[in-house]
Amino acid sequence: MFNNAGINKVFLVGYVGKSPRLYEQPDGQNFYCFPLATNEYIKKHNQLVEHTEWHQVKIPANQFAEVTPHLDKGNLIYLEGKIKTRAYTDDQGVKRYRSDVLSLVFRVLTNSTYADPAQTAHA
Repeated sequence: MFNNAGINKVFLVGYVGKSPRLYEQPDGQNFYCFPLATNEYIKKHNQLVEHTEWHQVKIPANQFAEVTPHLDKGNLIYLEGKIKTRAYTDDQGVKRYRSDVLSLVFRVLTNSTYADPAQTAHA
């Protein structure tokens, strides 16, 4: 069975917030990084309110090149991956932590930009 092992698995469907940027690492492992917005509706004071959660996504450059070199802001994507947390020291010398989603599987669902769900529901 699992033998007391944990599971680190993420499934996301969301909209690309900015065009991906290439970050070249000294060890040769290069990544494309971009913010991804996921939307959900939560009940607040008996009304449904849209809540947007932002995720920082890292995609290995070799995986990204295979999928599409033209991923852009507003594209709807599906990804599977895992959460990676890294530590760094800020300008004031304070140790900080940042969590990213490292993509293992990645698909572009649409090349169109974000459409308001209220408008698409009536189309």
